Amino acid sequence: MHPLVIYIHGFSSSSQSQKAQQLLHYVSDQQLAVDAIAPTFANYPAQAHGQIVDLIEAEQAAGREQIALVGSSLGGFMATCVAEQFGLKAVLINPAVQPHVLIEFLLGEHKNDHTGEVFVLTNQHSQELKSLELETLNHPQNYWVMLQAGDELLDYHQAKAYYQACPQLIEPGGSHSFDDFERHLPQVMQFLELA
Repeated sequence: MHPLVIYIHGFSSSSQSQKAQQLLHYVSDQQLAVDAIAPTFANYPAQAHGQIVDLIEAEQAAGREQIALVGSSLGGFMATCVAEQFGLKAVLINPAVQPHVLIEFLLGEHKNDHTGEVFVLTNQHSQELKSLELETLNHPQNYWVMLQAGDELLDYHQAKAYYQACPQLIEPGGSHSFDDFERHLPQVMQFLELA
């Protein structure tokens, strides 16, 4: 059974996100002996976290020995949570730090940019995120953190500090989407030991 890489999308996104598609196309184009998937997870934090955990447990139960994660923004936060739980390697792209604070500014009704699904964020979802937060990382060597200083949504200094014990790539300029992500895909796969 091939190794598996799971892309975890960010807030109000889906499997159709640009970076997800770039990762899937790269694995296909390079004909890597890797299975790559980018599921669409729930818009609600605890539900999404549960879906990711269930997916990993199902893959492990089926005999999948090597699983790696790539997570962007809120997906980077989720990837950190489950990578710590299962001892997996993960590449984190402009990851959200303390998203329960960020979500306070996002309470109310939203429409998923990709799926069109309408969802409502409440204080309960802020608490769900807070309950998932990790004070410290037990396996900092398992993460490669990719940051662009031009991130217009998140202050990259927060991730730089929280993941200070982890290998980091910090680029000037750029954006929250992480411009030219596809340039780094060979290094991403190398770090995840999939290339």
